Amino acid sequence: MNEEQQKIMDYLTTHAVGRQKTIHMSELATLLGYAPNGTNNDNVRKMLTKMVMTDNIPIGTCIDGVFLITNKEEREEAYNFVKRRTKSDVIKNINFYTPE
Repeated sequence: MNEEQQKIMDYLTTHAVGRQKTIHMSELATLLGYAPNGTNNDNVRKMLTKMVMTDNIPIGTCIDGVFLITNKEEREEAYNFVKRRTKSDVIKNINFYTPE
């Protein structure tokens, strides 16, 4: 893990252990010195994805934010959330552009 990822991990282990202690992505962005919204949250999401995919860190996401997975039920909830929210699903459900 790089320094930013370690900072995220340290923060998660003290503030977001388990689904009941989910934190918003903007909280992690602020921690890292990014603006708490917009494209900078994409940077945080990329770091979290790498932490899960490469380092096998049990980080779950849900409608409320991010948390460390502590049991089978939380893992299943995080799995289902990611499974449901593919880019194609989002595009399929967004509204059309309407010029003002």
